[in-house]
Formats: sequence, structure tokens, C-alpha cells
Amino acid sequence: MRILLTELFTLPEEVKDRFANMGLEVDSLDADQPIHPEDYDVVFGQTPFKTFPYESFVNLKFLQLSSAGTDHLPVEQWVKDGIIVSNARGVYSAPMAEHIILTLLAANRRYLTFAAQQREKLWKKHKLIELGYRKIVFLGTGSIAVETAKRLIPFGAYLVGLNTDGRRIEPFMINAKLTDWRVIVGACDVVINTLPYTAATHHFLNREFFATMKEGAMVINVGRGKSLDETALLEALDQGHLSHVALDVFEEEPLAVTSPLWSHEKVFITPHNSNSGQLLGERMYDLFLTNLGHYSRGEAVENAL
Repeated sequence: MRILLTELFTLPEEVKDRFANMGLEVDSLDADQPIHPEDYDVVFGQTPFKTFPYESFVNLKFLQLSSAGTDHLPVEQWVKDGIIVSNARGVYSAPMAEHIILTLLAANRRYLTFAAQQREKLWKKHKLIELGYRKIVFLGTGSIAVETAKRLIPFGAYLVGLNTDGRRIEPFMINAKLTDWRVIVGACDVVINTLPYTAATHHFLNREFFATMKEGAMVINVGRGKSLDETALLEALDQGHLSHVALDVFEEEPLAVTSPLWSHEKVFITPHNSNSGQLLGERMYDLFLTNLGHYSRGEAVENAL
């Protein structure tokens, strides 16, 4: 087994030393020696064939992606070619869950309002909202939604999870089919989108969706930017139908400086940054190392696509 690391920023700093101490043959694109793609049966990275074309890895058997989302990659073709492909599902879920809760608390406790008042040295009280008994619906019940729901349980929120077939997923109080969203979202105070991007989820949050939502509700999008129609969102905001929106992903990234979302008083923007955390590298390393073991023993890898 010989491994090529096409990136290092998603792994611990001393990862090459760790692999060397285990006797594994590992090279990386930042090394001085020339790289011959035909030498490697294992490749790691987010965009693994950016430097060398996929076709040049004639002996490739296992590809460990460092991204959870795969809509930007031709995974189906790789799998069809007999390549074992694993993504990083679960690696980014903890920091994203914390980010979601941050945006919820910041909106309910009017953090940005108080920050602005502090700058103006303005002493003014406001009515605030607790998370207790707030109805929160998740679009998608994957690892991001589950990790967020776990952290929301102590707050006493009422949690609903929508997925493709309505299957029961802990720790949601209720699960339903995603296609039944029309009878769900109108009663919810918060909608959290964690859906992957597919043809079926393109502009899933559209004009009809926002109009169906409860007046004064909040939207949080950490899934995929193109699953939300930004034009329809701005209309709903300007009409006063929504109270707050937190966006970490956008239809086009980086978000254009001309976008009205930047200056909208009801919008909280982060630059696709919710997945960041100091423990990310260790989780990625643990997943990769575990899957290398599975691969070497001829076992099914985790997060196989």
C-alpha cells in the first residue's frame, strides 16, 4: 500500500511523521521528490485530482475524500470504475452544530442588537426569547442535524427531523418525510437546512417554502447554498415574514460584494466557515487511519459512497 496526500491542511501537522512511524509509505504534493501517480493505490484529499488527472492514477484502489459534500465531484464515475470512495461525513458535524446553536442564541438573545448598542453606549432593554419549547425543524437528519439536535435537548426545544422516507432518527421527537414539509414548517419557529445538494434539493427553500413558514420564524442554512433561492429569501425578509436568517453557504461563493444580503439587518453571514474547529484534523486523521485498516484487510470502509 502506498499513499498520496494531495493536501495537508485537513490533517494534523505531524501526520507524515505519524504515518512514517507506522511504517506506511506516504508521500505528499508538498514534498521535494517527483510524484508518479501510477505508484499509488490510495489517495487522500478534497480535490484529489487537481494536480494530476484521475486517469494517471492507473493503480488507484481507495480514495479518501476530506469533504463531506460530493456534489462537486464525479463520484459515480469513480465508483463505476471500481474505486472504493469514502467521504468525511461526521468529521465536520461538531463545529457545525456549535455554529448553529450560536446563531440560534444570538438571534433569540439579540446579541447583534446589544453589540450595536454597546458601540453607541446606548442603555436599552429588549424582550428576549428562550429556546425552551421552541419548535425547530431540520431539513435532513444526517450527522450535522443529529449532533445539533443532541446539543439542543438540554435547552428544552421541540425537535422535528425531515428525511427522505420519514424513518425514525434519534434524538428527534418527530420524524416525517421531506415531501411532507408543507404540513410541518408552518408550525415551526426555526428551519435549519442541512440538506446535500442534488437536482431534487435545488432551490428547495423557495418562494413557496418561505410563504408557508410561520410568520416571524428563523432560517439557518449550513447545507448547500444552491438549495436556497436567495432572491425569494430577500423578498420574504423585506416583506417582514421572517425574523432572522443565518447563512453560512451561498448560491455563488464567495458572496458578491453587490449582494444585498451583506447589508440586510436581519441577515447574519459567515463565509462557509461553520465547519472549522481545532479538533477537525484529529477527527479526519482517525477516520482515514480507520479506513486504511479496513482497506488493507479487505473490509468495507466507513462512509463508503
